[in-house]
Amino acid sequence: MFLAVGSSKGVRLEDVRELITKLAAENALKYGKASPKAVLGKLIAAKPELKPKIRDIISLVEEVVAEINTLPPEALNQLAGPPKKKKKPSERKWPPLENAEEGKVVTRVAPEPNGYPTLGHAKGLLVPFIYARLYKGKFLLRFEDTNPRVERLEFYEAIREEFATLLEAAEKELGLGPGKWDEEIIESYHIPKMYELAEQLIRKGDAYVCTCPAHIVRAKRKSGEICEHRGHSIETNLELWEKMLSGEFREGEAHLRLKTDMRHPNLTMRDPGIFRIVEAPHPIHGDKYRVYPVYDFSISVMDSLTGVTHAFRSKEFEPHVEVQLAILRKLGLREYEMIQFGRITVEGIPLSKRYIRPLIESGILEGWNDPRIPTLRGLFRRGILPESIVRFFYELGPSKVDATVNFDTIASINRKILDPRVPRYMFVPDPIRVTIEGLDTPTLAKVQVHPEIDMGIREITLEEPLIYISQQDIRGLNVGDEIRLRGLATVNVRSINPDEISLKVSEEQKIKGLKILQWAPLEGGVPARLFIPKTPYSYEMLGGYGEPELANLKNGDLIQLLRLGFARVDSKSPLTLILSHK
Repeated sequence: MFLAVGSSKGVRLEDVRELITKLAAENALKYGKASPKAVLGKLIAAKPELKPKIRDIISLVEEVVAEINTLPPEALNQLAGPPKKKKKPSERKWPPLENAEEGKVVTRVAPEPNGYPTLGHAKGLLVPFIYARLYKGKFLLRFEDTNPRVERLEFYEAIREEFATLLEAAEKELGLGPGKWDEEIIESYHIPKMYELAEQLIRKGDAYVCTCPAHIVRAKRKSGEICEHRGHSIETNLELWEKMLSGEFREGEAHLRLKTDMRHPNLTMRDPGIFRIVEAPHPIHGDKYRVYPVYDFSISVMDSLTGVTHAFRSKEFEPHVEVQLAILRKLGLREYEMIQFGRITVEGIPLSKRYIRPLIESGILEGWNDPRIPTLRGLFRRGILPESIVRFFYELGPSKVDATVNFDTIASINRKILDPRVPRYMFVPDPIRVTIEGLDTPTLAKVQVHPEIDMGIREITLEEPLIYISQQDIRGLNVGDEIRLRGLATVNVRSINPDEISLKVSEEQKIKGLKILQWAPLEGGVPARLFIPKTPYSYEMLGGYGEPELANLKNGDLIQLLRLGFARVDSKSPLTLILSHK
């Protein structure tokens, strides 16, 4: 027997039934009970040529699913066939590290506590962490806190908290543990050691104190002209260094420079500054120090002293590798692998704090946790799971190529993780009042919590035949149309007025293929609003009513609003939800 499709094609009904049986058995094994809707979706995906005959196929799918749901697991296993082998996430191969030995690799993440972590920081955290765990090595968290003017205690805590959340998710999602750092190091506690090393350089004639104004230093480095202070004696440089430390020089009046080559083709190698005066209180040490190492000095020295074997950093610092190696060699410190990876940017959304900060200060953004920006706290508040961020960067890998991604890429990963976990709810934005004639009240509506997974049935008591539906849903409706109110009744459209719709319960309740509308009861409906992020500069707010069960949600709950998308509960009074994504 053939099932006609189009004018000249046909498929065997027996073959279609066999495929439905296999898909239904797989669905039942996965979720405990097969769902007709899920099976139908997979069938059409596998055999798109069946779409024109979908009305005829629905009854066959329902029939087969009903049979499948009566069978024991052994029978289901036989019908589904051998399970597909799934690759474990950690089986994906990252490029091997050069000169790496299992058990001896030490990596680190070295954030500066000058702001809240962003998506870019997540890559800087996860790449070295994953490698450390792949090689069964050690992973360090080191705070680069030697620029006190921009650093605050709250940023240390934010970094600890949000990095810990991501690493726990990495262990859960990738099976790479333990999901935490092995040691925490605060760089500023090592400033006395760095002073010793600075003095060592001076005594060897490899560093000198320069008192030129900054603009003169820049001009001479650009032209390759040697600084007049370069020829100072060691004794003079030691004396000037002591004056820097004791406060006889003010900020900007003197700095310590490494003696290299003023004609070097790499401009960063032309007698780079390695210590400067910063007259600002440190968030931990207050006014204890006033001379601080620059990035190139502190990072190279600290990586060497703390045993780092493979130091990862964004490739924008690649020109600085030569400077850092020069520092290590002049000090006779251990060298290590310096590895660059590509920067990450999100299409249309700034990651840099220098772009985000003015938007916050001007009031355009609510704060660093605004769900429109890709700070980690903003993404978490929006409902993006830490596991999704981990999965995104794991799949992206440690490539040296800069990557610009669309937010939809992260959303698609988040959707796959959320979909089997979260319940569905009805929410009616821009509501219009509806009267239902012929509906005996009180009546009990039964709404499926999840279309594919057995999460039970939610019951909604309707005391009066009055509900809300969305203004958007009445577009395209005409008097006489048959529609289905989800979990409640099949109805006929009697009249459509600007402020009210009149429906009547249909005599035939089991009509297939009807448009299904969500609704909320007039009495007991929960007022709610949905915040929809658009760009860092804009958003949309939808107001409406939801089903009564929305009142029982807690802050932080993740749900799916039918036909709108996934959302996170942001606050309860009034009930405010943030749309994560479709």
